[in-house]
This record gives sequence, C-alpha cells and structure tokens, in this order.
Amino acid sequence: MPPLNGASHLALTVRDMDASAEWYRRVLGLQELRRYGADEAGSPRVLLLDPSSFFVVGLCQPADGSSEAFDHRRTGLDHFAFKVADDAELDRWVAHLDEQGVPHSPVRVLDLGRFVSFEDPDGIQFEFWL
Repeated sequence: MPPLNGASHLALTVRDMDASAEWYRRVLGLQELRRYGADEAGSPRVLLLDPSSFFVVGLCQPADGSSEAFDHRRTGLDHFAFKVADDAELDRWVAHLDEQGVPHSPVRVLDLGRFVSFEDPDGIQFEFWL
C-alpha cells in the first residue's frame, strides 16, 4: 500500500464564509490564499493558508446550504485535531484562545496525550493535540 505523506487541506462547509474566514484568520493565524466564485468551484469558497506548514483550510458556502449549526452526531466529521510540538506550545495556544475569547475545554489528559478542544463559529470542533 502506498504511504500517506501528511495532510494537504481540509474543506469545511460554513454558514457565513466571510465571518468564518475572519475567525480562522484571527484565531488560527491563517492567511487568505485565494477566493473562488460559484462559477469557478461550484460554490463560493475561500482558501486560507497556514504559512508555517502550508496546510490549507477551505471554507465553502453553497447557495443551497443549510442554516443549521454543525452537529458531530450526524454522519461525517466529528472533529479535526492540530498537532502541537510540546507542553509549552499547548499552553500558548490555550492562552491565545483565552485572549481571543474562544471558549474551550480544560486541557484533558488521555493515555495517548494531552489536548484542548474548541469550536469555530459553526460549531465545528477542533483540538490542539500533543
């Protein structure tokens, strides 16, 4: 079987692409890479880049999209976890979430490691994982 070589991008459907893009820029430090119109990509979308890893988050807003918040109990994505380097970096992310007013879990400890979880404006859950 051929190996996977990391992750390239994550595409999420959101209710308000511009508001979500602002949140991802402010909270995760992503930079806008490119915007597509519905005629180019099937639905409007914006691509946001993490300049340190070149990981891209795409935010899509279909014209016929739902106005409901994300629900991890439906089939599909449950959450997405970002890897952090060490305890100090996890602590810096927690402090940053606090500074940005983003509600989050306490740091949780499992046998696999430590993590903190939080949600974007649509209720999509993310984690910083060590």
